Amino acid sequence: MRKVALLGEQSNLTYLELREAARGADEPTAWGRLPAAGDEYLHTDGSIHGIVLHAATSKVMYASQAFRDLEVRWRDLADRLDGFEPNWAAALDYLDEAHEYWRAAWENLADDDLEQDVPHFSGRLWPAWKIIATIVGHDAYHAGQVALLRYAVSPATSPPDSVAEDIRTHCSSLPGW
Repeated sequence: MRKVALLGEQSNLTYLELREAARGADEPTAWGRLPAAGDEYLHTDGSIHGIVLHAATSKVMYASQAFRDLEVRWRDLADRLDGFEPNWAAALDYLDEAHEYWRAAWENLADDDLEQDVPHFSGRLWPAWKIIATIVGHDAYHAGQVALLRYAVSPATSPPDSVAEDIRTHCSSLPGW
């Protein structure tokens, strides 16, 4: 099996873990949050909804920056989320769409391309394999969080904070804004 094909299989497996963990949550559960124990920014508000949208937007930005010549920018993601937040079913659909975009962005690379430096959203250069491996690990990491939160949070009656606004607050200074 080619290296790129193997990374593709790994990416699909960890995405399916995340998707399966999220599938078990209804909207009130997806909106539920654990109270923050400190003021450290964890890239989400601690809700399943926020984690799923964080994972989805990360896939799109890593792919766009590294493999698609920045055809999607952070501000585009914020505007897109404005169109459907806080709808949980739409968030899941967006995760599916983001994964398709992610895979399509690099599935035709040659194995030798994996050593080539590509732009990371921070502005630094990373080898392509590291970009891919980061999102593979990212999905697995967040799948575990989502699975745990499904059992730990109380359902909420009001939606969580906007992920679109979170992107505007924390990503507007990044090169891909």
